[in-house]
Amino acid sequence: MPSSPSARRPPATIRRHDAISRPVRSAHGLVTRSIGLGIIRGEFPVGSVLPANEELMARFQVSRTALREALQTLSAKGLIAAKTRIGTRVLPERHWNPFDADILGWRLEVGLDAQFLRHLFEVRQAIEPTAAALAALRRTDEDLARMAEALAGMRRIAEHDRDGFTDVDLAFHHAVLDASGNPFMRSVGTVIEAALAASFTLSSPVDSAATLAASADQHEAIYRAIERREPEAAGRAMTFVIDQGARNGGVDADRRTIAEIAVRAVEPAPAAV
Repeated sequence: MPSSPSARRPPATIRRHDAISRPVRSAHGLVTRSIGLGIIRGEFPVGSVLPANEELMARFQVSRTALREALQTLSAKGLIAAKTRIGTRVLPERHWNPFDADILGWRLEVGLDAQFLRHLFEVRQAIEPTAAALAALRRTDEDLARMAEALAGMRRIAEHDRDGFTDVDLAFHHAVLDASGNPFMRSVGTVIEAALAASFTLSSPVDSAATLAASADQHEAIYRAIERREPEAAGRAMTFVIDQGARNGGVDADRRTIAEIAVRAVEPAPAAV
């Protein structure tokens, strides 16, 4: 269930990346967004039944077909479920798809919930250090080139260019996920983007030249470990970077909320003779 307004930080102006938010042009897309945001805000509370289709059609000035498509989209995201003779009910948050780009974008737009932000970083800590370790074992020269390009971009970013830094930071982390060789790792890309966007609205490495240089150095430590094929060092370096991002986002009041992860990369067993 969405947190109460008092527990949520005020909405921040966030430049929306394509992975999180796509331009809405169609009628059913506008309805999907409006109802989805209404659910996140609590205008349509969990457990409540949405207004009748006729009322929604009049409210949004759309056809029955557009409304049906919007409701089907929201149902696929786990936000609602329709039942005969009952109506369309808003489902508990445990049913929502936490990796859905639209849901993540809507939650950022509504406001930064401290618990939600903590959950984002916990997922990152659970997955990205392992991805970095795997990348150290599996990376290709092309993977290294992508990481190096993102690092070079970090070095070129000017102070106070938050959008520019978010772009190159995200490019670096995506390159690491891809280098892991595990397609499931890539699925957390929207989570990483949401965490970066949320934390950078509060405090960003580009706020000063010193923090900008330090962040680039910390990312380079990940790159060097992957380049040298040192999985444990790569995992530790990634853990440190995520921890710093959590601190920037204010997720450091209780150190127990950040998982202490030891990365143990297992080399493939030798083939039987």
